[in-house]
Amino acid sequence: MPNEKNELLKLGGLWKHEDKNGNDYFSGNFTYGTKLLIMKNTFKEKNNEPDYIVYISKQEKKGEAKADNSDVPI
Repeated sequence: MPNEKNELLKLGGLWKHEDKNGNDYFSGNFTYGTKLLIMKNTFKEKNNEPDYIVYISKQEKKGEAKADNSDVPI
């Protein structure tokens, strides 16, 4: 961990949410046109598996209709 404040590079902010199953996850804007999601690994079985999984997705533009991606696994 850097010991000087100016060595840190801010990537953005995250907001805490809850999914339909009651699991917490974090989301926020990452770069122009993309969204960062950090979700708890609900399939974790061993200590060497990650606690959280990081996803990056295309950010919807305001007024843009949501595409039906229900058949696309994430």
